[in-house]
Amino acid sequence: MTGDFVDVGDVVEARTRGGRLRWVATASAGLLVALTGCTTQKPPAAALDCGGAAAVDVPAVRTGLPAPAAPGLRERPRSVAPLPGGPSLVLPAAAGGGAPVVYRVDPEGDLVSGRLEGDGVARRWRTPLGEAFRPVEALVTLSAPAGDGGPLVVAAHHQHGEDRRSEFRLLSGAGEELLRCTWRPYDSAEHVELSPDGKVLVATRTAKKPRVNGSSTVADRHVEIHSTTTGERLVRARTTDYAQDGTRVYGRLGSEVFAYEATGGREVWRTDTGTRLGDPRKAVSEPVFLAGELLLVQAADGTVTALDTTTGERRWWGSLPGRVQSVHPLGGNRALVHYRGGLAFTGPRGIERTQPVPAPADGARQKLEHVVRTADGVMGAVVEERDGSGRALTVWGDTPALADAPLRIPLPAAHVQAVLTDTVAYVLPWVPDGEQATLYAYDLTAEGRPLWQADVPDRLHIEDSPGPDPSLHPYADGLLGLDRSARGWVLRPGS
Repeated sequence: MTGDFVDVGDVVEARTRGGRLRWVATASAGLLVALTGCTTQKPPAAALDCGGAAAVDVPAVRTGLPAPAAPGLRERPRSVAPLPGGPSLVLPAAAGGGAPVVYRVDPEGDLVSGRLEGDGVARRWRTPLGEAFRPVEALVTLSAPAGDGGPLVVAAHHQHGEDRRSEFRLLSGAGEELLRCTWRPYDSAEHVELSPDGKVLVATRTAKKPRVNGSSTVADRHVEIHSTTTGERLVRARTTDYAQDGTRVYGRLGSEVFAYEATGGREVWRTDTGTRLGDPRKAVSEPVFLAGELLLVQAADGTVTALDTTTGERRWWGSLPGRVQSVHPLGGNRALVHYRGGLAFTGPRGIERTQPVPAPADGARQKLEHVVRTADGVMGAVVEERDGSGRALTVWGDTPALADAPLRIPLPAAHVQAVLTDTVAYVLPWVPDGEQATLYAYDLTAEGRPLWQADVPDRLHIEDSPGPDPSLHPYADGLLGLDRSARGWVLRPGS
């Protein structure tokens, strides 16, 4: 039921349309998971106002499973058509076939859903979100944790001015608004996300304070859970970082890992791993990673422990020679783990295989750009970026062609993004504004030899994140280039 909100000092009241009091809360409210920082003074009180009755059934939320590999264009494409830009989300077609689904927030703040057809996007539906979601006014992001047909989450972060806030909308797969929330104040250091069912809002905030001797800074972090139904703060626990799946919220501190029930705030389990996992005073967080029904944590000595997400029991432990950068579930409690210096496959019983991907000695950036499933295994693309020579794309996997050794492809520029298809790797270098962008294709079946190159209408933004977040989207009939801010284009074989 949609409600009206009244802010009275530090108290937020939510009333139904009939005027009946729904709940009253202090200035911290929402089903919210907030990773907050403690300073010598109390941080500003945060208020979460939510209206609507989100009763979303999400029976099978995707956990980041890699998409099936699409067919690659082995000949130079003949058709390159521009597309309108704006904050966008591209969902691949099932089983690697058909056209992708595209969601985009237009300049008026409307969410537009379409499917790629030919050289354009055929609109399916349009839902007005309001002026607060105009991209010129805020940083707008989109996510669809359950894939196409499931709920959509749209966020608009207002970073400047006196009214700093984050606005959220939860919509059904057909564009119907289910829930709207406002979180104040916006903090540039925090990350805020709404869960697929609308029950959990996650806000990460890292605050730093001087050490006693003033030589440097330390960070103090807490995870908080608030209820969007009652406004009650359910949990506040100290942690180095957290993960949440909509059912439970997980954190770590010292040698302990813990889980809290998201909806009730009850501590479900707490497990002592026996090894120090991290220090909450560090400026760099120590992540926890979800991989199916397992939770992976890494200790300072490289030991990786896998815990059962339901019970907290240790399933297995093993050692990796580098710090874990990202974890990518493969289904069946299997995962692809990118650590600094290599990749590893993990399974229900432990680490199954590792493959060194030596990190550059000069400390240059190394990133797992793309992961795809093929008929006979999994492939991953790791980009090494440096300003001098030796730049390379390393393609690694458990397919027969890559079982003995990874494929190493020299790169044409220092900063690129790359994606894989069944037989072709696409590489798009970053270029300054006003310069011509060029797409390169390499043959994965012939030791990475160049296939072709083609000019494209616009360079695309390269995401600075630890895991795959490409702006290149291969599909059965071509390649879609579309990021969260720039213009886009579609590249097809043509006639």
